[in-house]
Amino acid sequence: MNLFSIFDVSSAGMSVEQTKLAVAASNIANSRISKSEDGAPFKPLSVSVRSTSGAFRTIAAGLAATEGLDVSALPRPEVVGVVASDAPPRLVYDPGHPDANAQGFVALPAVDPITSMLDLISISRSYEANIRAFDITRSLIQRTLDIGKTR
Repeated sequence: MNLFSIFDVSSAGMSVEQTKLAVAASNIANSRISKSEDGAPFKPLSVSVRSTSGAFRTIAAGLAATEGLDVSALPRPEVVGVVASDAPPRLVYDPGHPDANAQGFVALPAVDPITSMLDLISISRSYEANIRAFDITRSLIQRTLDIGKTR
């Protein structure tokens, strides 16, 4: 078992969560913007993530054969891209707004601030879990090295 592969998995997870955090913050920051610089309304963004390999079958086969778990075969998450949503804008009644239509409605991005804040909490917890896995592995390696020092 290669413990150093756990560092790769944890750091890949932290990288994905960092991208998700930036996108969620951008969505919240632009949730009240009626028009962007080009005149079009802001479109909420989302992160597309995939696994780098289909190694689950390899892991299952290894466990079935009681060979143990090969950590280097674990799939790692990676960001495929950041995509704009096609959700229609939400209409908010604000007749005093300069971008209001004839009925007094302003077209704002389809960003739900409450859902976005819940996403931020989830992202934060996932990032913390990856840091914990990283730190625990580092601590185990350090303790293993310390065993050799005492003799």
